[in-house]
Order: sequence, then C-alpha cells, then structure tokens
Amino acid sequence: MTVVLILLCLAIAGRELYLASERRRGAGAPEIAEIRTQLAALKGTREELGRFRSKATGTLEETDARIRSLIAQINDRMVPDVNERLGRQREAVERLTGDVAALRAHLVNRLDQAVAASLGADPVDIVAGALAAEPSARPALAEPYERFAAHYGLRVELTDHTRYDDARYAHDRYYLSGRSPRALESDFLDLLTALRTQCAARESPQPGDSGSGDWARPLVSALRDLDRGGAGIGPLLLARTPESLLCGVLPLAELLRPETAHLLDDPHNAALRLRDLPDTRACDLSVFI
Repeated sequence: MTVVLILLCLAIAGRELYLASERRRGAGAPEIAEIRTQLAALKGTREELGRFRSKATGTLEETDARIRSLIAQINDRMVPDVNERLGRQREAVERLTGDVAALRAHLVNRLDQAVAASLGADPVDIVAGALAAEPSARPALAEPYERFAAHYGLRVELTDHTRYDDARYAHDRYYLSGRSPRALESDFLDLLTALRTQCAARESPQPGDSGSGDWARPLVSALRDLDRGGAGIGPLLLARTPESLLCGVLPLAELLRPETAHLLDDPHNAALRLRDLPDTRACDLSVFI
C-alpha cells in the first residue's frame, strides 16, 4: 500500500511539473514569434540592400564608361585643335624672336656705319628688294634670291615678311646694302645681255651656260617652278605668270615712283610693265618654262 501511495505521489508531482513547463513555454511563444518576424524582416532588408548595391555598382560602371567616352570624344575633337593653335603660337613666337634678333643686328650695323661715317667713311647705299610667291614656296625662292644678291655685293639688312595680299600670295620686302642703284643698273644690263644670248641659242632648258648668266640660274629656276610670283632687286625685276617669265631693268627714275614698289603685288601687271621696256632693258625668258 505504501508503495502505491509513493507512486501516486510521484505521478502527481510529474504532472504538475509538466503543466508548469507548458505554462512557461506558452508564455514565451509571442516573444519568439516577434524575434522570428524581425529576423525575417532583417533578411528581406539584407536582400534588398544587396540588390541596391548591385544596381548601384552597375550604374556607377555605366556612368564611368560614359565619362570615359566623353573624355575620349573631347580629346579627339579638341586636343588636335589645341595642339594646332599652340603650334601656330610657337611659330609666331619663333618668328618674332627671329625678327627681333634681325632688327637688333640691323641696328648694330647701322650704328657701326654711322660711326664710320663720322670718321670720314662714305655712306652705305641701301636698295629695296622684293619677293612675291605663295607662302609655302617662299623658302625655296628666298635662298637663291639672297645668294644672287650676295653675288652682286649686297647684304640683307632687314626683311619684312608682314605683307600678305591674300592667303595664297605673300609679298616680302627686302632692304639690301652695299651697292648703289646706278652700279647695279650697269651690272644688271650686262646680265640681260648674257641671258638674251642664252635664250637665242636655246641650248639648255634653263639659263646659265655662259658668263654672268650663271648667277641667275638658281633664281630663274626657282621662279620657273612657280605659277605666279616675282623678284626684284633695285632696278632689276623678274615676273612669273602662268604664261610667261620675264626679266627687265627699270630706269632709275622709275624707282622714285611709289607704285613701283608695289609692282609685284600683281605679277600680271609687272609682266605688262616689263613688256613695255625697250629691248635693251628686257628679256623674255619664257623659252625656259
């Protein structure tokens, strides 16, 4: 009997413990559910954040690609233009530097001449010269022109490259010292005689096979390669047109006229003036073109 009572007491105690445990479990269920809800919300937020991060990364990459494309387009369009402008400015600065150096050298030379004159030396004669050609052809014409002038004892004192009649035609002024116009007139008339002899003989496609005409060969050849242009030194004038190449020695009195300095502004008019000269003062070199 005692054993039965003990077992019965144990069963009752076990039931009470089970009921107490169920009561405690039922009281914590809402908190667990809330925690689970919050965890689910956090999981959704994390997934949404991941999607946003992925979308933002794609947008940044697309924006970066567009920026790189715009930079490339700007470089393709603007950099060559900027480089070209910088190149033109650099060339202008170099020309200006050269002009300043030439002007300084000319000033020093003129001061030396003034010092010599003050000590009794004869004054130095100055004659005007000119070159007319396309700007791109000027270097090829200037070199033989200056060598031709040097052969006749002339020194380039100053060159003015600022006169441009249009984008395709340049007219440069030269100032040369060392010989008087009258002495040059005599030498240039002798040159015409030699050139006329060569033209009459027609032994060569370009002048220069005899006498003083050799010194004209490079200059005449350079003019022959032009479509239009010309060269002048004191009374000597050469004019190139598409149809002709003429050479002549102007009367010294004509050099006093202002319009004479502008004859090469239009090679056609210069050629007309040369055709009006007497045969002793002109030579048609068209046979060599």
